[in-house]
Amino acid sequence: MAQKTPEQLAQEFEGRKAKGLAKGAAAYWPNIMANAVLRLVAAGTEPTVGALTEALEKDAAASDPPLKAGGAEALARLKQAVAKAS
Repeated sequence: MAQKTPEQLAQEFEGRKAKGLAKGAAAYWPNIMANAVLRLVAAGTEPTVGALTEALEKDAAASDPPLKAGGAEALARLKQAVAKAS
């Protein structure tokens, strides 16, 4: 069996770390949803479904892995709730 170089090991570790951060951050979707609502209210905007979806899409497009994962999960949960209500 071939030995991996230190660079390969470091690259694998960083990949696993990023994946773990993203998976763990998805558990924080209620906090991200609440923060989006608070930002809308602080800006004087009514927290409608459309405005909330737009705010969560911005979070889901973030470069920060935890915010991106949590934003994507919150957006999916919001869309699921809207579909159930229709």
